[in-house]
Amino acid sequence: MGDLSYFGENIIGSEIIKIAQKLKEISKTRKIYNYTIGDFDSEVHSIPKQLEELIGSYYLMKKTNYPLGKGEVSLRDEISLYLKREHGIDFSSEEVLIGAGARPLIYLLYKTILDPNDKVVIPVPSWNNNHYSTLHNTNACYIETKPENDFFPTFEDIEREISDARLICLCSPQNPTGKVMSPDLLKKICQLVVDENKRRGDGRKVYLFFDQIYSELSQVGFFGPTQLVPECKKYVIHIDGISKSLCATGVRVGWMFADEHVIKKATEIFSHIGAWAPKPEQLAVAQYLKNYVEYQSFLTKKKQQFGDVFDKFTEFLSYLKLQNFSIDYLNPDGAIYISIYLQKSLEFDTTERFLDFIIDNYGIGLVPFEYFGSKENKGWFRLSIGTLDIQEIDDHFYNFESMVRFLESL
Repeated sequence: MGDLSYFGENIIGSEIIKIAQKLKEISKTRKIYNYTIGDFDSEVHSIPKQLEELIGSYYLMKKTNYPLGKGEVSLRDEISLYLKREHGIDFSSEEVLIGAGARPLIYLLYKTILDPNDKVVIPVPSWNNNHYSTLHNTNACYIETKPENDFFPTFEDIEREISDARLICLCSPQNPTGKVMSPDLLKKICQLVVDENKRRGDGRKVYLFFDQIYSELSQVGFFGPTQLVPECKKYVIHIDGISKSLCATGVRVGWMFADEHVIKKATEIFSHIGAWAPKPEQLAVAQYLKNYVEYQSFLTKKKQQFGDVFDKFTEFLSYLKLQNFSIDYLNPDGAIYISIYLQKSLEFDTTERFLDFIIDNYGIGLVPFEYFGSKENKGWFRLSIGTLDIQEIDDHFYNFESMVRFLESL
């Protein structure tokens, strides 16, 4: 029995952050090929220049006191307008809550919706929902997805678990796979949520958590739940923000949008947490979003850059596969991730020993799907391209192929 609380003694810190920090230390003394963290090299992918200047200007104007608890009105108004204009969905500014990035808002979502032992349906691999579920002492129901389904759950998977569920977790474009859920599948799941809540009548409802933080980086178009099934609006809690779309992971501006009753209660809980986005950043993002042409131009440029890297990297992986090496991959649809399968990793005693081997010998850092809660998809890894400079891609390919060739000899 430890000195701390149950969670204090038993929680596992982010495995992804740990491995990324390890690589950062090693990089001080040798060349590292870091494909681990979902971040960007700010020298290669910097935030928009106009946004940078706006943030600085609001600090110079001394807009450094507390922001409004729900978020600055100007930012919530702009998000509401953007959702209507770009996605054709109607969420008023009162249905938007601003936070310091997506993480505290996801934590808040769990805190607002769930009681201890409530059932949470988590298709895995899935980013961090296993840890959020542990932190809230919920009854986590893990659905092991399959590569032939692009690592998304099937309709039958959700249908089988929904009758006593309180929360269903989905993400598209998906972290860790970089795949986008088909509109047909998402529509069926959303309609299932609507039908299930009708069946429950006045009983406790089931909610859908839809993580769309990579929505603006889809290479194949984007459809959200409320676009496909408007009736599900009152049961869906969306999480989004600028961390990925504007390469602004350190700027910390995210938002939740949902039915006004959910947002009202979440805001009251949030007032005790205080994980607000800084006021200058909020005001700057609001001003930046007003310039719709500039915003869309930046997104178009980023998607093109990431698309070029995807094309080159998947072409390279295809070449390796044609050499009959024991690898596989899924073509990415968006985000900044590629799913790769390295069969030879299974010949190591543990995944951690494999990770140590490729770091020590090739300076390569990957994230296994086990770190996303999956136990049945061993050998699959997330490869992040956010810190990769396309000008240096041939060097990456040479090093990666050297690793694969050696593994093949084992």
